[in-house]
Amino acid sequence: MNKRLNINVSDRNAAEARGSGENKKKNRGTSSVLRRILSYALRHKAMLFSGLFLVICGTALSLIAPILTGRAIDYAVPGNTDVTMIGRYCVGIAAFIAASGAAVWSGNLLLNKLAFSTIRDIRKELFGKLLTLPLARIEKHSRGDLMTRMSAFGENLSDGLYQGIMQLSAGAVTLIATLVCMFTLNWAVATVVVCLTPVSALISAKIAKRNRTTFKVQSENMARMSGMSEEYLSGTRVLRAYGKVSDSEKSFAEINKELFKSGLSSQFAGACVNPVSRIVNNVVYAVVAIVGGIFIVASANGGWAVSIGAVLTIGELSAFLSYANQFAKPFNDMTSVTAELQTAASAGRKIFELIDGKDEDKGGALTVKSPVGDIEFDRVAFSYTDKPFMEDITFAARQGQKIALVGTTGSGKTTVINLIMRFYDITGGKLTFDDTDVDEFSRVSVRRAFGMVLQDTWLFGGTIRENIAYGKPDATDEEIARAAAAAHLDKFVSTLEKGYDTIISGDGEELSEGQKQLIAIARVFLTSPEMLILDEATASVDGLTERAVQSAFAELLGGKTSFIVAHRLSTIRDSDLIVVMDKGHIIEKGTHDELVALGGYYCEMLKAAE
Repeated sequence: MNKRLNINVSDRNAAEARGSGENKKKNRGTSSVLRRILSYALRHKAMLFSGLFLVICGTALSLIAPILTGRAIDYAVPGNTDVTMIGRYCVGIAAFIAASGAAVWSGNLLLNKLAFSTIRDIRKELFGKLLTLPLARIEKHSRGDLMTRMSAFGENLSDGLYQGIMQLSAGAVTLIATLVCMFTLNWAVATVVVCLTPVSALISAKIAKRNRTTFKVQSENMARMSGMSEEYLSGTRVLRAYGKVSDSEKSFAEINKELFKSGLSSQFAGACVNPVSRIVNNVVYAVVAIVGGIFIVASANGGWAVSIGAVLTIGELSAFLSYANQFAKPFNDMTSVTAELQTAASAGRKIFELIDGKDEDKGGALTVKSPVGDIEFDRVAFSYTDKPFMEDITFAARQGQKIALVGTTGSGKTTVINLIMRFYDITGGKLTFDDTDVDEFSRVSVRRAFGMVLQDTWLFGGTIRENIAYGKPDATDEEIARAAAAAHLDKFVSTLEKGYDTIISGDGEELSEGQKQLIAIARVFLTSPEMLILDEATASVDGLTERAVQSAFAELLGGKTSFIVAHRLSTIRDSDLIVVMDKGHIIEKGTHDELVALGGYYCEMLKAAE
């Protein structure tokens, strides 16, 4: 029994030691994140130090008013009232209060601007990083998560930075200045205040410790809710079409409930600060008033307070009571400041996690000379994880050939395109352009050698003209019109009041999917690249428009190397090579006639399409 008890005690002590170690590591992590945030703020040294100087000066000036008030009170003693001196002190009090208010307001303005400037710099760096991170790293995060890190977490970071600098600097000045003023007035009563104040600080520290955990959970739940909201709202048509509105409401309600609980928990801890601190402060205030009263009595007629050098007047007691409240305030603010800093650190950690990610390497030093004669896959392998996804991919595209990639969803067709474009890197085998390993070419050079039309079109807020000319900003109106006509977009544009100058939103919600895709196709027609990649390029257009676009593509593709991913097999019958894929492997390849004669999987796909 004793042995078992000793083991349990030992295990518990070990667990507590591990927990303590984890907490220390977390605290060090928080400190390093906050130091890093401060390093961004230090880029604006003039704004930072000017704001700090003004806040410090304003805080210091406000602490002179209690002394002046106390002296004015001493001149208001019945039978010995000096109205002139009282008036002078009142003017002085008003002047110091006005100067203090102006200085603090100006300092707040500068520190607010500093916070916004800092988060602007961090957001700029984060956005730039998102454009240079490897695609595989970006795809690990939902769009909602990335947007939350860019917006909501940025606001949390900004608020934490402002509150931290503002309250910590003002608090430090308040502590030092009030200590000096109190000990100057009466060292004995000042000692009583200093001895009682740690009680308030201890309580604030306890609450702050609880808040660290609750605010972290609240931040994580906020990110989850933002991500889900973005996903559900962007897919609202699908939710309604499949009758999943109630299910999505339930899922959202669960996360919202968790956010409510964590938010309530953190706010409860924060809400305890004021009432608890007020009680402690009132006790301190009462003790100081009683002790001060005793010293006032002991100061009269050469009492014992005179002998110990602790004489106190009524006016000085008034100042003391004011300073006692001022001295406790920084300790009372500890919880709110800590909470803000914890929230900022949590947000900063999420942001820096992306900023610290390794950039996509630029690739080799060679430049692709378009058009490429041969693009060859030689036993290429690729894996998204430790488990192999694609193996033994072998085929070649000769200059001017039309290569079609077909197969079921998830078979690897788009992955082949991503490997050609160097969005992903092969994990085995060899991929060459004109017998030169693709790794020796720069990624930018490889990507600029191709024109792409994808199933998921991307448009930006601007005119139709600007969207078509995205790849060739200096294109003339005639070139844009020819490209639109080739893509059979001109008929639609002619129905618009402002034609090519019609402004569309970033997601193009006022356009049909087919119209958006025609704009993307016109964009490629305008640039007329030597090599093309068409990934379900006509998936969203109707059959009549598709035939017209295919006719235009036939002209565009003439003599150019092209890779076509297609589900509609009727669009790739004239391909020089059809590569049939399934589960990351090539199961058949050849021309249309060769595959039909083979009577295999391709034939089954043809029959299924009829």
